Amino acid sequence: CSCGFPSIPLMLLTHDEGEKLRQLCQSNTSASLVHAELEVLPDHYPRRTLRLRLCQASALLLSGIGILYGIIQCFNVEVGAEFLAAEMAARARGIRCACIDVDMNQFWSRLAWAVLPHPCNLMRSLLSWLAFPRVCFQFLFPPRGNVDVLGSMLLHAISFPFLTWVAFIVAGFCASFVTNHLLKLFGFGVEQAGESTGVVAKEDRQAVQEWIMVAVELYLLPQIYDAVAASRDEAMYKGIVEKSHNSKRSVVVVGAGHANGILQRARNRGL
Repeated sequence: CSCGFPSIPLMLLTHDEGEKLRQLCQSNTSASLVHAELEVLPDHYPRRTLRLRLCQASALLLSGIGILYGIIQCFNVEVGAEFLAAEMAARARGIRCACIDVDMNQFWSRLAWAVLPHPCNLMRSLLSWLAFPRVCFQFLFPPRGNVDVLGSMLLHAISFPFLTWVAFIVAGFCASFVTNHLLKLFGFGVEQAGESTGVVAKEDRQAVQEWIMVAVELYLLPQIYDAVAASRDEAMYKGIVEKSHNSKRSVVVVGAGHANGILQRARNRGL
């Protein structure tokens, strides 16, 4: 059993084309005339091997992201429907669509490097917490020309139906349950190692575990935000510049949380 790419290329046909090919193969008169040729052209589609898919699926579940979106989908709540609506409207008008976000391989690669506790990441986390008051003030009182993300969140939250609220509450509880227990497991392992070497006293076990969890969270939160939000703002800005240089006018659909980061880069560097 191989967990890599399949050795034989696979070609998918539509139902009408498949029926036509089957009828040609079954007919006695044209059986000798049926000829098929498959040519694999080079492309840049981000394909994933089976082992990579399994690793990414495990990371989705253990990080709580997969649990969060999985439970939300069980309540028939459409997440990201605005992107599908934009694509359908563009196709109906014959407008070319292009993705400017990172693919799953790039996303998990960025996240893996961001959570790796080397000195540069530790320094970035420290600088991020020092800049937190300024960022929080701009979030509460956005400058002129920026998107009011907090106001948009409140307006959307008010418009949510009851079922959507239930879905978000249940999904958030289940996802936080998994992540909290993983953090507790990590803190317990570190504390046990310290206790076995005599660094940690037995009566201080609970306090040490709590401080370890706080330290891990203080390090991870800025790094995860940088990998999930800030670095994607940069990637989407570059995607806009790259894919719209031949167009006179473009319509970009992004989440509200990414709008200000992209706008800031567009003002500073231009399009």
